[in-house]
Amino acid sequence: MSATVSQQLVENVSIILKKSLAADATLSDLREKNQAGFEAIFTKDAGFTCSANTFQPYVEEVANDLVFWQKTSDQATLIAMVKKIEQLFTVLGNFEQSYTA
Repeated sequence: MSATVSQQLVENVSIILKKSLAADATLSDLREKNQAGFEAIFTKDAGFTCSANTFQPYVEEVANDLVFWQKTSDQATLIAMVKKIEQLFTVLGNFEQSYTA
């Protein structure tokens, strides 16, 4: 794959990482107030291997997918990774809007 695609993916993962750190801090505050009692951010059918009540494990999974894809150029990994990135952007964006309003 092209260096441009790889660079864009790295930039997206970096943005997601920054957003997830802020979101996880907010989730921690909400848990202290007993306002975030869910077990997982994403459902089992969302395409992620991990299941967690914070964003960091999902970001780590995408970062691991990126490293694997960079080594193999595996098309299926790229497609799955892009879907995961889209979901993370959507959920993180919605979460930010909910708790910064």
